[in-house]
Amino acid sequence: MISDMKILFITILCFVLFFSCSKNENKETTESFRPNTAKLISDTKGKQSYGITIRVGHSAAGCPGCVTSGGQQVHMDCQGSGSDCQKIVTVGILSSGGVTYYGIVGDPDELTYDDSFIMPDRSLYIIGSNGEFLNIPEQMLYRDEETGAFIFYDIFFSDVQMFENK
Repeated sequence: MISDMKILFITILCFVLFFSCSKNENKETTESFRPNTAKLISDTKGKQSYGITIRVGHSAAGCPGCVTSGGQQVHMDCQGSGSDCQKIVTVGILSSGGVTYYGIVGDPDELTYDDSFIMPDRSLYIIGSNGEFLNIPEQMLYRDEETGAFIFYDIFFSDVQMFENK
């Protein structure tokens, strides 16, 4: 009788391990295919670096005029709300006091070669977290005069998605 109980226990344990492993594998697969994500790359001396994948921009056909240039409304490719363009960017996140942070884009040309960038609001799911999001409010980004890098302001973290990512 004891050996039957051992066999039953071992069988149940194997099923539990099998299903928990496959569940974690599916979670990782699902997380890696989200269009608006962040993944922690490094965390040293108060600076965290994230690789972010963001969907930004819309087609010229769907653009009523994104920015004013020379007195005219013009379309700026891959900028503003929408999901036609995917950008992969490395951002160093630093505290600006309290619960807000700022982020410096690692490579000045990862977002665009232009001098400004229309960043829509985005909630980026942090891969490998327990459901946390890195949130970037809508803002106009300009190149820093010294470094040429773009700087995201008022970044904050949350346990829920704060923006719809439209």
